[in-house]
Amino acid sequence: MFDYSNNIDSACKSWLHDSELTKINRHVFARHAYAKSWGCHTGEEMSKKWYAATGVRMIGAVGKTQYMMEELPVLVSQTDKWTD
Repeated sequence: MFDYSNNIDSACKSWLHDSELTKINRHVFARHAYAKSWGCHTGEEMSKKWYAATGVRMIGAVGKTQYMMEELPVLVSQTDKWTD
């Protein structure tokens, strides 16, 4: 698990840039691994780059997400959606 959550002052102290995805060993993932990013706009570009680098499909948000206390993020607008 790589956590971008808002648990530390609404910002993550570490990050993974999409240009670094090829450094991930794609063979470490289980055959039917589940990957999801709750970050804003990750379904618009990051999901494709993740799949190209790892061979694992990643669900991502098309649009903005909202983090709330003790809950998983939710989509902000009714026009936003999750992709895979």
